[in-house]
Amino acid sequence: MGSERLRVERIKKLRQLIEALDGYRVGRYTDLSRVERLVEELNLKLPHGWSAIRGDIEGILELPRRSPLYPRLSKAESIASILSKVNLALLALAVFSYMLAHTLLFMVLVISSLVMVNVVYFLRTYVNLKISAIYASNLDELEALGIRIRDSVEYLIRQLKRELRAMSFKLEDFRLKLWVPDYGGIRIVKKPSMFSSRYEVSLA
Repeated sequence: MGSERLRVERIKKLRQLIEALDGYRVGRYTDLSRVERLVEELNLKLPHGWSAIRGDIEGILELPRRSPLYPRLSKAESIASILSKVNLALLALAVFSYMLAHTLLFMVLVISSLVMVNVVYFLRTYVNLKISAIYASNLDELEALGIRIRDSVEYLIRQLKRELRAMSFKLEDFRLKLWVPDYGGIRIVKKPSMFSSRYEVSLA
């Protein structure tokens, strides 16, 4: 039973690592120390050294910072983060005021919270659109920096399939959510929609 639990945990880590590395190819950030920890815990020999892959990731994440728009985008993201925390405090106060039967205060706090949610959504959408545009304008460099990452994801997908087969798990029932579905050994199940920006794929 303990061995089975360890296998399942390992599969989860493989999925997390695959999805994180795939995200880097389009500039979607995952904490690098967390990814590095997954690489160490899985103890797999990637097709390229981790230091080279990390350098490519850092190169991709550096692309928006070279844009003259970056200081403004960074400030907008900081404001969105602060407003998100303030909104949590507003919601807590709203619950407290409701418990004390302060109806008017409750309504004011709820409306303020809704306004703040929309402001945060607008700011983060604006930042994401601008960063996507920056990456699009540096597409050749982005693709070049993503070559070793892509190789590593393909290797990890093959490893994932081997380990799932060893558990007698049906490959077609296993799902990954990817930004770039150009790897071998996968099949697209769902394309991006208004509810999800990523492809849902199964193993083939």
